[in-house]
Amino acid sequence: MTTEQIKSSLAPCGLSCEKCFAHVDGDIRRYSLNLKEKLGNFAIYAKRYETLLGDPVFKKYPDFQEMLDYFASENCKGCRNEQCKLFKNCGVRGCHQEKQIDFCYQCEEFPCKRTNFDESLYKAWVRINEIIINEGIEKYYEKTLKRPRYV
Repeated sequence: MTTEQIKSSLAPCGLSCEKCFAHVDGDIRRYSLNLKEKLGNFAIYAKRYETLLGDPVFKKYPDFQEMLDYFASENCKGCRNEQCKLFKNCGVRGCHQEKQIDFCYQCEEFPCKRTNFDESLYKAWVRINEIIINEGIEKYYEKTLKRPRYV
């Protein structure tokens, strides 16, 4: 794997853009589109199954369908290509562009308060970058390929 491959997958903060539900080329979007295709016009059948099988779970199908549509429709191209669509006030992209660094861990000011992350995301960001510092970007990237984004 090359540095460019790693940078195309990982945002400057270290989060995996491709694993994000909003990424246009991510697995979540791809699987959501596939599931929508496989389900076809299941909404009609969900109503039937609710009555036929007596299972109230099918009453929730419209909510499931709404969520599936949401996952299938997002189209973020990643933080290196555009401003993050999820964290609109994220300070990382602008900072990384200003400082001309690839990842936050490379900055002499890391960790800083310029991220604008909430407390939970801030802690995850620090932890991710500390792992990268200790294990190296290549090893960290390999780990991201094997685990879900939302752990």
